[in-house]
Amino acid sequence: MGKYKIADTPAGLKTLIFIHSENSREIKLHSAYNPQVEAERAVESFKAGRSSLLIVTGLALGYHVDYLKQKFRNHIIIIIEKDPEVIDLVKTYNQDILKNIYVINSASDFPEIFEKIDITMIRGVSSYIHRPSYMLDQEFYNARLKDIKEYISSRVSDLLTRFEFEENWIRHIFRNVHHIYSSTPVSGLFGRFKGMPGIIVSAGPSLKKNVKLLNDIRDKALIVCVDTALKVLQNYNVVPHIVMTLDSQKYSLKHFLGLMDSKAVLMADIVSYPRLIESYKGEKILSTTSKFYNDGKGNSRRETTPVWDWMEKYTEPIGDIQSGGSVATSVFDLLLNLGCGSIILMGQDLAYTGREIHCSGTYHNDDWVPGLSRFRNLETINQNVIRKRKIKYIEAYRGREKVISDFVFDIYRFWFRESAGKVCIPVINATEGGARIENTIEKTFEEILRSIEKPSRTPDEILKSCLNKYSIVKNSKTLSDGLEEAIKELLDVQKKSQSALDNISGKRDEEIVGLISSSGIEKLIVPFLRKTFVYLARNPDLPQQKASELLISDIIASIKKLIPMLEQCRNTL
Repeated sequence: MGKYKIADTPAGLKTLIFIHSENSREIKLHSAYNPQVEAERAVESFKAGRSSLLIVTGLALGYHVDYLKQKFRNHIIIIIEKDPEVIDLVKTYNQDILKNIYVINSASDFPEIFEKIDITMIRGVSSYIHRPSYMLDQEFYNARLKDIKEYISSRVSDLLTRFEFEENWIRHIFRNVHHIYSSTPVSGLFGRFKGMPGIIVSAGPSLKKNVKLLNDIRDKALIVCVDTALKVLQNYNVVPHIVMTLDSQKYSLKHFLGLMDSKAVLMADIVSYPRLIESYKGEKILSTTSKFYNDGKGNSRRETTPVWDWMEKYTEPIGDIQSGGSVATSVFDLLLNLGCGSIILMGQDLAYTGREIHCSGTYHNDDWVPGLSRFRNLETINQNVIRKRKIKYIEAYRGREKVISDFVFDIYRFWFRESAGKVCIPVINATEGGARIENTIEKTFEEILRSIEKPSRTPDEILKSCLNKYSIVKNSKTLSDGLEEAIKELLDVQKKSQSALDNISGKRDEEIVGLISSSGIEKLIVPFLRKTFVYLARNPDLPQQKASELLISDIIASIKKLIPMLEQCRNTL
């Protein structure tokens, strides 16, 4: 700990000095004579290799940052600075330094900053160490450097996941869309639970502590569980009001094995695995995942699931739910949209409490049971899984001790921490285990039970009235006509693309892209070409004819996949 002092130098510039509070020792963060010359020489000898992202440890007064910006004009530059006071000093004495760069103070800054960075264009990371700043707290800077690299790795993994599953999402949308004519749109529930507590039930190891108490609060609060937790609740004879599922993969069926006739209302994202929605015998609510953000110009933007923005031209909106990457984060946004007066977390460990991965009773345990022996028990299996993760120790619930977590859990912990700090209703952590989540109120579930009164209308009564309102089958002719028109346009583009490929020329791909942009099918076909666009952007030196051939070939291949999807969808309406 210490304080900072601004001092003048013989060169007529300012320098920054850190004074230790313990021994009053002074550490100069720049030259005491000419900070600019010092910074220029240091930056001149630094090489960033082939990277496109430059991370700088320590801001000080930013002289080194100024020269880095000049030398690496095409790089994305991120500054790690531990002390907010230093950032404020730069804003006072050298504000222009902060233009067109990003400053990180903690890992919670990552989501907002990386939202503005095109992760597809990052080609490697290099680090510039501002040694005087770095030496003040090496542990902090090393940790943030590691966190940034892991976060980028996670985002790249998300991007690859999108490339891998986006086509699947689109296929599922076309297979599921006919359900919107017989199911309740989630927007029909928005604002209907005003003031009522909402409970997010997740499948963390601590769920078993209080799961049986859910029946005592069922008439007082809306209970929404993630799909992973449904089996656990079933084992304790607890029926949630709503079970939410988002996953498009086949294994999501395992959460519902033996539970397809559950009395809980199924809330499914439009990309969910089709057989799950088809097989579930109870009431259904449909939603779509969208992201709302401000672009670089400050304009509000909405990014939908691929092709859903096209679909909305021909259907009524079903309602958007924002997601932070997990089902639990989507439930959080759902409860906000429903108008709940408070949000209660249960089973939201975000840690390996008791060295377990999930609460016992989930399908994961069911899968492991056949392989158990006296040499291989559940504890051994959990331990082996945890050992493969990049674990870290963080503060536990109520600050009693440390608990094992990992980087992915930490991202979600930051998400809940930031979300709890931004909303205007209390967020209560009644998990009674796992990680401490800042900005939440820690209470036992029994304390919550004693403090909540029974409302004038129960959650079941409100939910039933919402479902009855949308029980009439709607007309699908508008969508059917839209599908028919899209098929004709796709066939036209396919024919012209094939002609262009047979008579390839340098600019022919631009003509085809222009044809797509001017037609009504752009929002249908662009998601299939995303991987190609990224590849071409990352390889600008590719010969023009080869780039054209690649793009046009992928357009033709995409259309061949799309047309059967649209035809199948039309036939189910």
